[in-house]
Amino acid sequence: MTDIPTSYQRINADMITKFKGQYVTLVGKLIQNKGDYVEFMVDGTIVKVTEIEEVPESNEDILLEIRGKLNDDGYLEAKEFTELDQTFDFELYKKVINMVQGQFRELFYD
Repeated sequence: MTDIPTSYQRINADMITKFKGQYVTLVGKLIQNKGDYVEFMVDGTIVKVTEIEEVPESNEDILLEIRGKLNDDGYLEAKEFTELDQTFDFELYKKVINMVQGQFRELFYD
């Protein structure tokens, strides 16, 4: 049976080490395509993303929500991604994630 998650926990860069080996969602900006992987900026931290298909190209910043599995090295093995609008508010998103993973965690996760 394949390992297909029912949900991906939303985290920010400060939480990466805590969630290694788990399925997560990260939101950030695509920095550079390196061939085997892409560099993805999450809260000022560069995360290497592997197994991402059809990397979008644009003259503007490429903002993405990437869902995948964090491996033990901190690389994100992408399963799927969604391109976000240029007006995405990263500061507000970070505040929401801190609440979701903190004081209101029981409302969102088992």
